[in-house]
Amino acid sequence: MARRNRYREFESLMTKVMAGDVLVFVLYLIFAGKGLTVLQIIATVLVFLISVLALAWLFITKELFRRRSLWMVTGFGATFLCLLFSLILKYPCPPVVAG
Repeated sequence: MARRNRYREFESLMTKVMAGDVLVFVLYLIFAGKGLTVLQIIATVLVFLISVLALAWLFITKELFRRRSLWMVTGFGATFLCLLFSLILKYPCPPVVAG
């Protein structure tokens, strides 16, 4: 009987969650570029919630500051920061008009 490796299961789950988070972020960029405001807002809220809740889950499970989980913290944090900066910089920027 094979032993269950709880960390491997946790890592696998978080990898799937991160892939979904990045997919929704890419959809946000596409929706923002096409001007689909309602879908853009939905994607923004989803990315925000997924990233923050995943970081909170890493904190609750005491994996936030462990070296073995650094890639997960970096991935979710980077997705959150990319979303934040794209909102601050108002992606997509209006075209530059030569004056």
